[in-house]
Amino acid sequence: MKYLVLALMLVSFVHCASNPNQLTEDGKKVQIMSGKKPMEGCEVVDKVIGENDISSIQVSTNKVRNAAAKKGANYVLIEDEILNGSKAKVIATAYSCAE
Repeated sequence: MKYLVLALMLVSFVHCASNPNQLTEDGKKVQIMSGKKPMEGCEVVDKVIGENDISSIQVSTNKVRNAAAKKGANYVLIEDEILNGSKAKVIATAYSCAE
């Protein structure tokens, strides 16, 4: 019984430490551009999409920022936010911009 409790605690800790809905440290460095056009001095890195099944645009935005960070971007320009029942999707373009 003692080992079962320890195993459950370990699984719980690992799950909390790797929550894919939260911003990673690198994702926190990716800023969201305002406006309809990219800033001057920016180059397109790639399109990025964030999706979830809990009706949260914020969670999808976190996923977009995390994905952009993995691709080496430091800014995203959000193109579309879609809510459809319990599904939420954010579509963005990731940019590398001179700072």
